Amino acid sequence: GVVDHPRCAFRPQTGGPCMKMAWPILIIAFGAALDLAAKLWARASLEPYGAATEFLPFVALRLTFNHGVSFSLLSFEGEIARLTLLLATAALTASFALWAFRSQGLERIAASSIVAGALANVIDRAVYGTVTDYLDLHFGAWHPFVFNLADVWITAGAILLVFCQFSRKQSNVAVRNSSKTT
Repeated sequence: GVVDHPRCAFRPQTGGPCMKMAWPILIIAFGAALDLAAKLWARASLEPYGAATEFLPFVALRLTFNHGVSFSLLSFEGEIARLTLLLATAALTASFALWAFRSQGLERIAASSIVAGALANVIDRAVYGTVTDYLDLHFGAWHPFVFNLADVWITAGAILLVFCQFSRKQSNVAVRNSSKTT
């Protein structure tokens, strides 16, 4: 395995397998814990489906519950449907976790961020049967959607992954162009 050194207790070892494994674990654990704590606060402090409370210029606090996936897509009724959705999202989260541990650099950070958010949402769905949303994006009277911190982690990770792919393609083009001129 990658972390099989007997002295490996997440000690900083320059480039060693311990630190390479520690970063994804720390990002995932911190990101998921922060989101789950915010969800607990929202459930304890906000009125479900109540009026929005201003928080930031374009973000208000309003407690809602998502029975589906992003933007309540694939929202099904019944226990079997909820369990199926839970298992599917858990499997997808596990595959991203594997990717996070096998990747490098910014791609590893991006995949770990996605896993942090996805894991927090899976845990929330497993415990409550829904995902807790509490950040209400709004522009004046228009409120397009309510989301949570886990969604921020997922979105930031996805944007970073696109950046990584674009950067990789650009560097591959540069390498090909420089090899043609020599």
